[in-house]
Amino acid sequence: MDVVLALDMSTTSTGWSLFNLETKQLMEYGFIKPKVKGVTKLFYPKKQLEICKNIALQIRELINELYARGLYPKHIVIEEINKHKNRLSGKTLDSLHAFVWEALDTNDELGRVLYVDSDGAAGWRSAKGLNLIMSEADKLHNREAKKLNKKMQKGTKKIPIINKKHLACRFVNKYYGTNFDVDEVKTDADVCDSIGLGHFFLMYK
Repeated sequence: MDVVLALDMSTTSTGWSLFNLETKQLMEYGFIKPKVKGVTKLFYPKKQLEICKNIALQIRELINELYARGLYPKHIVIEEINKHKNRLSGKTLDSLHAFVWEALDTNDELGRVLYVDSDGAAGWRSAKGLNLIMSEADKLHNREAKKLNKKMQKGTKKIPIINKKHLACRFVNKYYGTNFDVDEVKTDADVCDSIGLGHFFLMYK
C-alpha cells in the first residue's frame, strides 16, 4: 500500500503521521523523542550531535517497520525550516535535517522527500492552506488571559494563551474526531502539526 509519511521535525519531539495515499485516510500517528543515555551529562556540541543521530535513527527504524508491514512511503513530507530565533536551536535543527537526509539515502527514499512551508503565503497554516487564523474571539481570549495571568499568584496555573499550536490541534480534532490537548500533553502539538502538514499535502498539493 502506498502511504504518505508526514514529519514535523524537532530535536525535542518529532511528530509523525501516516496517511493512505489513495483514500487520504489518517492511519496512524505518534512522536519520536531522543533516546540517548547520559544525555544530561553531555555538553555542546556532543549533546546535540547524539540527539540528532538518535532521532534520525528512529525515523529510519520507523520507515523500516512500515516496509515490513507492506506500507510504502510514496512521499515523505517534511515541514520546511523557519527562520531561527535562537542560534543554537537553529544550528541543531539544521543538523537534524542533514542527519535525516543521510538516514533516508537508501532505497531512493531521499528522492521522495518533499518540503512544505508552515507559514507565509504558501504555508499549510495559511489562508490558502488550512486557514488556521485566530478569530476575534481567540484574540479577545488572549487579551483577557494575559491580564488575568499577571494578577495570579506564583504557583497558580496560568490560563493558556491560544497560539498556532492550539489552532492546529483544534483543526485536527474537528476534522479527524481526535481528542488532542496541547495544554495537557506537550507532544500532542507535534503530532497535530504533522497531521495538519500531511492533510494539507494530500488536499492541496
